[in-house]
Order: sequence, then C-alpha cells, then structure tokens
Amino acid sequence: MKKTAWAAIAAMAVVIVAAGAILWGSAASAPPSVTDFPPWYATENARGDPAAADFEAHVPCAIDPVPEPACQRVKLGLVLYRDAATGEPSTYVMSIVRVGVSDEREVRQGEWQIETGTALDAEATVYRLGGAPDLLTEYWAVGEDLLLILDGDRSPRVGDAAYGYTLNRVPLRQG
Repeated sequence: MKKTAWAAIAAMAVVIVAAGAILWGSAASAPPSVTDFPPWYATENARGDPAAADFEAHVPCAIDPVPEPACQRVKLGLVLYRDAATGEPSTYVMSIVRVGVSDEREVRQGEWQIETGTALDAEATVYRLGGAPDLLTEYWAVGEDLLLILDGDRSPRVGDAAYGYTLNRVPLRQG
C-alpha cells in the first residue's frame, strides 16, 4: 500500500476516534433522567391530619410468622400522622411488599400511641400500632430518625447478615 493510502486511513481513524470522543463526552455530561413516582401514602389522612414522618427499610422475611419460601426480603414502610391541632399521635399507614413473592403492596392502617419502656431502657419512647401485624406492633423510637422493631418482650429484634429491623426516616414526599 502506498504512503498516501496509509495516511488517508490514519486520518480517517483520527476522525472516527475524535467523533466518538465528542459523542461519548456529550452523553456522559447529560443529566440522568429521573423518574418521579408519587408517594404510596396520602399526605393527609381521612381526618385531615398531615403525615408527620415516613420510615422505611428492607427487613428480613421473618416479620411473617411463617415466611413465604420465595421471599427474599420485605420492603416495609411506615407513615405516622399527627393531629393537625394538637400534634398528638393520630393514625398510621403501613406498606408491606414481599420481594420475590409478589409486587403487590399490602397496606395496613390504624391508630398509634406513644408508650414508655423497653426491655433495655425503662425510659425509652415506644410507638405502639393498633391493628398492625403481630410482629410489627411496637417500635423503639431512637431519636427522630430511627425506629427499632421490638419483639414480644420489647427487646430490639435481631436481623440476619443481610437485613436488620431498623427503619430509617426518609423525607416526606408530596403527591
């Protein structure tokens, strides 16, 4: 092959590489697209009380007395509502999605109250949910941002190597 042919091939390769770099650079700098889903809960309950806190976590499937064999983990959400006038506990809504079993969301609702004392701390703040599944009725409020799921003796439940029983507060979403 002649030198001019090699020079043309080299020039074409440089053009291709440069065009690829420009296209790749513009794609890499483009902002990622964001899909914004509405919240799974209402921002106000039926009484008009506002959602005060949203706690979420992935927890072990052992929240069920007899876990489904196909269950990989449970997506658990808990939204607490407070009376609009007094700030006192009002109602809650709970979301349970059993990953690996179904995409269906089980929703539980009821009233909640504040009690005192766990097996480890007699002064601890405990949230008690009326009408919740048996293994999800009591939570130790550790500060404003963490809830520990308690067992029947009011001791924190112990998780496994993959998932624990701590719910984290997440920002409330607007519908």
